Amino acid sequence: MSNQKKVDENVLEVPPVSKTGTYNWTITLSELQGHCVLTWNTDAPFRAQQGQVHLYKNAFPSNPQEATIAWTWDDNKQQPFDTGQPWGSGWCAAWIAQQSTGPYTYVVKTPVTQ
Repeated sequence: MSNQKKVDENVLEVPPVSKTGTYNWTITLSELQGHCVLTWNTDAPFRAQQGQVHLYKNAFPSNPQEATIAWTWDDNKQQPFDTGQPWGSGWCAAWIAQQSTGPYTYVVKTPVTQ
C-alpha cells in the first residue's frame, strides 16, 4: 500500500502501470529445388489482419499489393510456399497486412537477392 494514497475515506488513488509488448515477424526468401520459396513465422499471439506474403521482382512497390509475382495468405500452413519462380538475383519478399481502416502496409521486408 506504499504507492497508494487515500483521496477520501472510500477512494484510493493508485498510480498507473504499463508495459510494452514486442513481437517478432520473420519472412525468409530462399531456394528449394531451383525455385524461390517463402517461409514466415511470428511469435505474436495473433494473426496480422488479412496477412499475406508476397514475392516481388527488383524492388518493393509503393502499394504492397501491386507488381506481385506470387503470393499466399499468411495462414497457409504449407510452408515453404513455392512461388514457381526460378531462384536468382533480383527477388525480394514481404509480409503485408491490412491497416485497420485502410490499405495494406508492409510488416517486414527482405533485402533484394544479389
